[in-house]
Amino acid sequence: MALQSLQITALTAMRARDVSRPTREQQEGADARPLRDEMPRREPRRGDRPRGEPRRG
Repeated sequence: MALQSLQITALTAMRARDVSRPTREQQEGADARPLRDEMPRREPRRGDRPRGEPRRG
C-alpha cells in the first residue's frame, strides 16, 4: 500500500540510473569475458554423478 503513494522525481530517476551504470573498468572486464553460451561445457569432476543415479559402494 505504501508503494502506491511513492512518487519518483526526475532527479531520483537520474540518480538511480547513474548508480546502476557500471564503471569503465567493469564494462571493459565484462566485454573481455566470453558469454556463458560461448564458453565450453566443463567436464564433470571425478566423483560427480548424474542426478538420480544411486551411489555405488
